[in-house]
Amino acid sequence: MGTTPEIADSFEVVVSGDGSLTVPAAELARHGVRPGTRLRLVKPRVAGRQGGRSAGKLAGLVPDEVVEAWSQALDDDRAERRSAGGPVSG
Repeated sequence: MGTTPEIADSFEVVVSGDGSLTVPAAELARHGVRPGTRLRLVKPRVAGRQGGRSAGKLAGLVPDEVVEAWSQALDDDRAERRSAGGPVSG
C-alpha cells in the first residue's frame, strides 16, 4: 500500500492541552527539517466543502484588501459597460 502525495507531504503533530504543538523528531527528520526552519500550518479541509479539487487552494495568498479592490473594480467596470451600452429594446 503506497502513501498518497498528500500524506507524504504532511507532518504528524500533537496539540497538547495548553495549545502548544509538538512534532516528533522522526517527523522532522523525515522531511529534512533543520532547527530554525519556519513552518506554516494549514487547517485540513472540512468534509463536504463545496467546490472542485482546487477550491480554496489559493485562499490566504492574496491579501483581503487586494481581493476587495479587485471586486470593486469589476463592479465599477460592469456598471460602466452597462451605461455605455445605452438602452436595449426588443
